[in-house]
Amino acid sequence: MSDSPADAYPHLEEALPGFHRARALVKAKGDAVGVLGFVGSKFELYRFANRLRLAASFGGMQLKGYGEDTAAGYDALTQVFFTWSAFERYADLANDRPPFRSLFGVYPRHKVHELAALCRAQDPEHHLVGFLIHQSPLPHHETYLARYRDGHDFSVLTLAACIRHIFAHGMLTANPHRLPSANLIIICCALHQFLMDFMRADFMRRVQLAEAGIAAQL
Repeated sequence: MSDSPADAYPHLEEALPGFHRARALVKAKGDAVGVLGFVGSKFELYRFANRLRLAASFGGMQLKGYGEDTAAGYDALTQVFFTWSAFERYADLANDRPPFRSLFGVYPRHKVHELAALCRAQDPEHHLVGFLIHQSPLPHHETYLARYRDGHDFSVLTLAACIRHIFAHGMLTANPHRLPSANLIIICCALHQFLMDFMRADFMRRVQLAEAGIAAQL
């Protein structure tokens, strides 16, 4: 089988459009991911792409003895778990940390405002936020959650971070603190889709910038 960028890793290209182009750029620079504005090694880029593929491909679990709504809630929590894990790998590649000012510095601000508005509409009494604040063992999560609760839209991504962390290590269920599972599902799906759209758009932006930079040197 050929190992050319045009036909290698079709599963990663499907999950992360532009992956083949990025791979060609990295190979042309001696496997240096700096051409994309990333740090680390090409293997970290591949690990990120595989984690994103997992988040994009997740289709739910089979749970015996659970009601349909509750099972759907756990599906949504698990998908956010996978998606935030992919985003953490992406933030590492971009060498950025919370509140991710560098990563989101060129992303349309209205998309963040829309996400925050949707999440607040599903939890107007702050049931989920209050539960996450109470359960979070990380002080910086509490700080950003409180800022989101008090109206700071750009702290909304802390919901995804805390859902991932507390679902994995704490007591988060499909009905946290009297929030209906249907509302939780909408919040989780919105967080998942926002993060997937962002990572794909930002990745393609980096590919296009790198290609333009190389073309300008010819």
